[in-house]
Amino acid sequence: MDKFVPVPGVRFVPDRRITALAAAGALVALLLCLFSAGDAPGRLLFGIAAAVLAVYVASDLVFSPRLTVSEDGLSIRSPFATARVPWAEVAAVRAETRTRFGLRSTTLEIDAGTVLAVLSRRALGADPERVAQVVSGYRPR
Repeated sequence: MDKFVPVPGVRFVPDRRITALAAAGALVALLLCLFSAGDAPGRLLFGIAAAVLAVYVASDLVFSPRLTVSEDGLSIRSPFATARVPWAEVAAVRAETRTRFGLRSTTLEIDAGTVLAVLSRRALGADPERVAQVVSGYRPR
């Protein structure tokens, strides 16, 4: 007798290459902070840079995967919002492209009643337009 095997969900995680670069940058900034003798303003700036990059790395590792799509619904994990949303509550999932100061950026917007999640390409590790297509493919008709 054949058993029903559910199709596994799809997970979107921050791009590990960018996380590794941020970790390397934090390490370099920390070393420059520690070994730049006699330059107090420089040490302060390198210390701030090391702290900011370390927070990016930590959030990429702690809040991973950022988006999980399954037959049951969506699971969103980010520093500012963590939610499990069943498909019945998902009003819209769309990729929005905006141009500001001459720069074009595309984000994935998930509108689920009280939850509005906006995820960037960096947070998803994939093109938001492609992610929107994948999410739409899982959504029950």
